[in-house]
Amino acid sequence: MRNRHRLEDFPMLPKSNYIPSVHGGNRLVQEELAYDRHSLTIDANNAEDRLNDDQRTTYKTILNAVTNKEGKLFFVYGSGGTSKTFVWTTLLSRLRGQGKIVLAVASSGIASLLLLGSRTTHSRFKIPIDLHDESTCNITQHMKVAELVRKADLIIWDEAPMMHCRAFEAVD
Repeated sequence: MRNRHRLEDFPMLPKSNYIPSVHGGNRLVQEELAYDRHSLTIDANNAEDRLNDDQRTTYKTILNAVTNKEGKLFFVYGSGGTSKTFVWTTLLSRLRGQGKIVLAVASSGIASLLLLGSRTTHSRFKIPIDLHDESTCNITQHMKVAELVRKADLIIWDEAPMMHCRAFEAVD
């Protein structure tokens, strides 16, 4: 109120869905829950109409697994130009629009720029650069990033085949 105005005086500004007492001050969780749910739901509705049959099958299969908390792993393979990123974007919009936590990561910095809120896998999961068969991520169970990973409803790992198998083992 320093300038005699409140956020409510500016209705065009997006409103946060964050409730401080619920998330215990974890900035990483807050960021993942701060998306504009309404606009993401609209985006998802529009995108769903444009999915082809194969994309729709992939989308619905993953969406159902997340909704039913089945804890499954999916490997989606398609050559360049098959619009995998479009499927990821649609999933991100739908699930984040429902208030779910979806971590989007990519194996390269360039690929991470294609998905809203994405990070490189090394950045998000603290994967060591030099990997060996005993490698683990630099995350302890009490870190805020550990809480974020535990609360995640879905992790989308784009460009996964570019990573060494030890990176997956370290994250696991």
